Amino acid sequence: MATLLSLAAALLFYAGAVHNRAFFEYFHIDVLALGLSFPEFVMRSLRLVTAPVVLTAVVAVVVLRDPQLFSRSVLPLLPPTVIGQCRRVVRRAARFHLLVLCVAVIMLFSWGRIQPYQWLVPVLLATGILLGQSPAANNGRCSSGIRARGASITAACLCLLWAVALAAHQSGLRDAERSADHLVGRTAIVIFSTERLSMTGRGLQVKDLGEQVHYRYRYTGLRLIIERGGRYHAVAVGWQHDTDSTYVIRETDDVRVELMPGAR
Repeated sequence: MATLLSLAAALLFYAGAVHNRAFFEYFHIDVLALGLSFPEFVMRSLRLVTAPVVLTAVVAVVVLRDPQLFSRSVLPLLPPTVIGQCRRVVRRAARFHLLVLCVAVIMLFSWGRIQPYQWLVPVLLATGILLGQSPAANNGRCSSGIRARGASITAACLCLLWAVALAAHQSGLRDAERSADHLVGRTAIVIFSTERLSMTGRGLQVKDLGEQVHYRYRYTGLRLIIERGGRYHAVAVGWQHDTDSTYVIRETDDVRVELMPGAR
């Protein structure tokens, strides 16, 4: 059990790292340059812990710990006719494992057209590989050789790991796009500077407060993406992914940064 929980935690951390990278790269921020610590990565990875993810993880841990648990506890509760139908469906599906693999290969060559469902490709590959190991796919015989079965299971696990990476990347992009569509609600940044800054953007406003004020220029209309090590990564409230820049602002003697709540 401890091994399975460690594996689940490592997989969650991996998915969170992929998710974070996709999210920040959407805003032109290199996640490695942020220098996020391991606890911060873990906390951000917890955002992926939803009810479907928890349910899937629990079922996977139970099945891996005791593969016969389902047949011992659930199957006796079902009518014999239902059990027979399920077994026939599984046997028929196993006979078409090559068709499943062919569909996955076709989708692989249509990679750019199946977005955002690219994660289905490795899932189908893993399904076809595992179905090919069943007795129904081998005329009632188990696949020969421990090495052959081990190689197939390893390939299926790698495909599932690929699927997790694709799903996490797509989730990160969706979260970034959602944040970009609702920038006005994020934490606002107000910048005061002694000199005029070379900053332009949709919704960014600059006001000259007069020569008698030390911080003469005030910039509003910025929204915070993340703050790390005294560096504020921010975008204009009307920011567009394809055309606009992300600003990195550091507080100095000539630049003061204030944070304010975003619009609700």
